[in-house]
Amino acid sequence: MTEREAWLALSAADLPPRKSLELLEKYGSSQAVISAGSKSLVTTGVVSPTEASRLTKAAERDYGPELEQLEKLDARLVTVRDPDYPANLRQIHDPPIVLFVRGSLLPDDQRCVAIVGTRRVTPYGRLASETLARDLAARGITVVSGLAVGADAAAHRGALSAGGRTIGVLACGIDVPYPRDTMELREQAVEHGAVLSEVALGTPARRHRFHGRNRLISGLALGVIVSEAPERSGALITANIAAEQGRQVFAVPGSINSEFSRGTHALLRDGAHIATSVEDILEILDLPQTATPAAPLRAQETGPERVLTTDETTILEALSLQQRHVDEIIQGCRLSASRASAGLLMLELKGLVRRLPGNMFMRVS
Repeated sequence: MTEREAWLALSAADLPPRKSLELLEKYGSSQAVISAGSKSLVTTGVVSPTEASRLTKAAERDYGPELEQLEKLDARLVTVRDPDYPANLRQIHDPPIVLFVRGSLLPDDQRCVAIVGTRRVTPYGRLASETLARDLAARGITVVSGLAVGADAAAHRGALSAGGRTIGVLACGIDVPYPRDTMELREQAVEHGAVLSEVALGTPARRHRFHGRNRLISGLALGVIVSEAPERSGALITANIAAEQGRQVFAVPGSINSEFSRGTHALLRDGAHIATSVEDILEILDLPQTATPAAPLRAQETGPERVLTTDETTILEALSLQQRHVDEIIQGCRLSASRASAGLLMLELKGLVRRLPGNMFMRVS
C-alpha cells in the first residue's frame, strides 16, 4: 500500500481525529498504522477492538479507483503532515488527518475570516454578509464559509466580487452536488480559492457531518462573523465551536423586531464583538490594512452617472443597511414625496440603493 493509499485507509476507518493523530505519533506514519494489525493497535490503548477492526478492514480495500477519481476531478489529498495543510486548522484540538481539496491552498490563507449565518437570510443579512466579505477580500483577507444557501452563499459572492479568495467547506464529498443551488458558486470558489472536505468522495451530506464541517470553518479562520441568525441556528453552533477553539467571535446587530437577529443579539449579549464594518474586525484580529479602505461615496465618483444631486445625497445619507419604508425615508429627508421618489429611483439606477418588496429600500453599501 502506497503512502497516499494508507492515508485514505486511515481516513476511511472514520476514527475520531484525535485518535488518528495519536496513532500517527505512536507508529510514525500512516503506512505503519495501517499495517500494524488489530492486536498491536489495541495494545496502544488508543483505540477499542471495534475501532482496530475498522482499521484492519480499511487496510484491505483498494484505493486505486479513489485516487483516479481525485485526479479526474483535478483534486488532491492534503494530509496533516503536508506543508500546505492550513496552518490555522493544524492548531485546533482535533484537526482532520486528511483534506480532500479542489483548488489551491496558499500560505496567505492563514489570514482568513469566516462568515456564517442563516439559510433563510433576509435582504439585510444577505447584504451584511456580502458587504463584510467584499471589504475583507479587498484587504487581502481570505473569506471562508460553508457554501450553503443564504448567508454563506452571500459571503462567498461578496469575496468573489472584490476579486478575492474564498474557501468553501462541505459536509459531503467534494464530488457530491449538494446543495445544488450553490454548485455554480462552488466552481467559482475552486477557481478563486478552494473547496474542501474531510470526508471521502461520494459521502452524502448527513446531519451529523455538519458539526464536523462547522469546526473546520472556524478552525480555518482567525475569527468567525455571524451575519444573521435566529435563536436556533447552525451558525450559532459554529460560533460556539469558534470560541472553544480560541477564535474571536463577531456578530452583526440587526433590528430588535427581527426574529432573524435574535441569535446574533444573544451572541453580543454573551460577549461577542460587534461587527458593523470591516474596521471592527481588522482591529480585533490585529490584521493590517493591506488595501485602501473604501472611500466615502462622493470620492468614488468616476463619471457623470455616479455624480449625486443634493436630493440624492440627502436620501443616501438617511439610508442604512436596515430596510426602511419609503414613507419613513420621506419623513427623514424632509423632501416632498415626488422628489424623494425621483431620488430613490435614480439611486437605484446608479446601483447605490436596492428596492425591496412593500416599498422598502436599503443602501447597497
